[in-house]
Amino acid sequence: MRRALGRPRATASLVSSLGGSAVDNARQAVASLAQQIAERRSLAPSAPGLPLGPGEMATLPREECLDLLRGKTVGRMAYVARAGVPDIAPVNYVLSGSDVLVRSGPGPKLQAAERRELVAFEVDDVDDEASTGWSVVLVGRAQRLTPAQLQSLDEGELPVPWVAGPRHGVIRIRPTRITGRRLG
Repeated sequence: MRRALGRPRATASLVSSLGGSAVDNARQAVASLAQQIAERRSLAPSAPGLPLGPGEMATLPREECLDLLRGKTVGRMAYVARAGVPDIAPVNYVLSGSDVLVRSGPGPKLQAAERRELVAFEVDDVDDEASTGWSVVLVGRAQRLTPAQLQSLDEGELPVPWVAGPRHGVIRIRPTRITGRRLG
């Protein structure tokens, strides 16, 4: 193949034999991206602060996302479990500033935090009958808090797990991105 790269005719022949030219592939990729961008724009949320009609969606500002998170105690944490398999688990949480704190017992959530994995955290509220609701998604690094970090927190600042059993580990998710949407 090295010899073919040095000869334009041989290279063109090699690319053709692999199923088309690089230019054709690039054109197809650009056309596909342009179509996806046009479709995405048609789904664009309404401007924040405006009243929403049925089926309209609005992007929520960061502060409203944090306010909505403060009003709930159960969310879903998405992380990579064993063998690279993604998993999502419902968890009890509290908001500490903009950080999410989760109690966990031994297992894959805590292991992901010990590896300082990038995780996602989601909270929502949906009215099925009215087809309305909101969703907030936070993405950030998970970290298991050390005993010294835990001592600096009051017991009231920690989430209260609904599940029985030892939940001594505390995971902090420090967000790098917070997004939210409301459906009218």
